[in-house]
Amino acid sequence: MLFIERPITLAHVRGFCGRFSEGLRIEYKRDFDANVRERLPKVVSSFANSHGGVLVVGVNTVNGEPQAPFEGFEPPPRDELVLTVENICLQNINPPVFPRTTVVPSDVGNRVFLIIEVEESGEAPHAIENSKKVYVRTGNAANPYDLAEVDLIIDLVTRRKEPLELRDRLERAAEGRADKWVHNPQSYVQVTICPRFPRSALCSSDEVYDFARNTRYRGGHFIDVNNLRRVPDGVAGQIPNRAAAGAAFEEINRFGLVFARTYFHKLPWEGQRDVLVLSYADLFHSLCKFLYCAESFYGAKGFRGTVLIRVSLHNVAEERMTFYRIRGVILEDLSPDDFRCISEVVSTERVVEVDRIVTNKLAVLTDILGELAWSFWQSLAGFPRDRLNAYAAEILQGMGLR
Repeated sequence: MLFIERPITLAHVRGFCGRFSEGLRIEYKRDFDANVRERLPKVVSSFANSHGGVLVVGVNTVNGEPQAPFEGFEPPPRDELVLTVENICLQNINPPVFPRTTVVPSDVGNRVFLIIEVEESGEAPHAIENSKKVYVRTGNAANPYDLAEVDLIIDLVTRRKEPLELRDRLERAAEGRADKWVHNPQSYVQVTICPRFPRSALCSSDEVYDFARNTRYRGGHFIDVNNLRRVPDGVAGQIPNRAAAGAAFEEINRFGLVFARTYFHKLPWEGQRDVLVLSYADLFHSLCKFLYCAESFYGAKGFRGTVLIRVSLHNVAEERMTFYRIRGVILEDLSPDDFRCISEVVSTERVVEVDRIVTNKLAVLTDILGELAWSFWQSLAGFPRDRLNAYAAEILQGMGLR
């Protein structure tokens, strides 16, 4: 993203306009009138098919050069600009592109700027006009987009596969290393966070090493520096079994992959030593720690795109796990079997913008935890989502992280 700092302010917009002219990744429009709305699918799809870019509405240009004063435009009354942009893109681009749209108020009365940010897409080519035409950026301010030639369209289709194949290779490599440390038949949790379409490295392997050694988390590090090891493209840690947590394998690499696999501890069920349950803390802390790790790492390297979060619990058939604070077994009429899973593997995945992890981490966390906990709830009562959410908020607050 060309706007690095969040949230985007009026000072950011004016500073941007003062530095950048129109080109391969930047376009300006004076107003958001019918003509601009009609051209929006062409602009957005051409950015997505090329290297991504940003459209700033509310700026006048001459030969591609922004002209001060930068005051914004007067929006139509009762027009939900963000929703309008989303609907135009949904209805006119195939496959759809969903840009990040921000309305920035001007200090000139009843005027705003509209910032429409588009990432390079791993789903290119994106076509418009009933899926008949594919546009790409030219870098020419006078003619910013052009129809793609057949060879380029074929290249776009081929290019779509590359980041997915790279992401799969990175994940398989991390899993292969983890297999030597944390493996069957014991129950374990696996967390994988990675840019959705990784094309190039975010930094060097040396920078990953420096990040792991120097970035603090709750008085320690994301990977214990005493167990830090160099691996292809980054670093990993083989963490031995500890009293407070199970053995773990953890990895960070230069393409943005954050990976963790952790054994579950087992604890007595509400004081009954003959009944053991999986430690919910092992799941909670592993996911929480590496959400914070991903936020810190992506922030340090300037990555603000979308990530794929995958969390899976393995070898959990017939295992039990409580996921909220129980006030009393007798009081609540609960049995260990109310929390018993019958599936060998429970998994979920989410596509999330990095900004959402930064601004609404609790919602991301509870959304994933709720999906996983669903398979452990066998009571006839309704799924206790509110109590799961409240417990998560309570734990975060206790950790000093909320």
